[in-house]
Amino acid sequence: MTEKDLFTPRMPEVDVRLEIGAIFSRAQAAAAQTHAGEDGIKHRQVIIVTPGRLLVAKDCPLAGDIPTEQFARLSELVPPQPSINIVVIAYTYFDALKTDIRRAIPFFDFMLGFAALGHTVWVFEGHMSALAAGCREADLLLVDSDMLPALEANNPDWRAQALQAMRGDAVKLIARS
Repeated sequence: MTEKDLFTPRMPEVDVRLEIGAIFSRAQAAAAQTHAGEDGIKHRQVIIVTPGRLLVAKDCPLAGDIPTEQFARLSELVPPQPSINIVVIAYTYFDALKTDIRRAIPFFDFMLGFAALGHTVWVFEGHMSALAAGCREADLLLVDSDMLPALEANNPDWRAQALQAMRGDAVKLIARS
């Protein structure tokens, strides 16, 4: 696979699991908690559910460490209060994430920022076998615009199914550029 192919968003092959609801429950619970980072300080995390259904945790910066301008911009996009559950459909091919997470998910720093503000953030690819479980209890669904063709090809009714599973009703496309 060429490097260009590695980072081209598409619907990856996924492990279809009977316990998919339990996997996403663990992802949401992990994203909602703080944990002691390498620095010994408690951090929030963004949790990525890979196509192989592994949970990958990425520590967020502390809210106080975010520059004032960035904090204000993040707060305009998603106000810190009330704290909400944000699910993100993005390109989560594991080899791409390991190689360069910011090329795989160009807006990943926004996700870290939202979690640092106190929101619960988890990410997955949006496969139809996991869509309801992945969107359950979400207040906001953010969708990588480059994943939209794959979502629609995989499941033309994806938006209605996601909204049916969500607690909230906000769905927003995130442009990569």
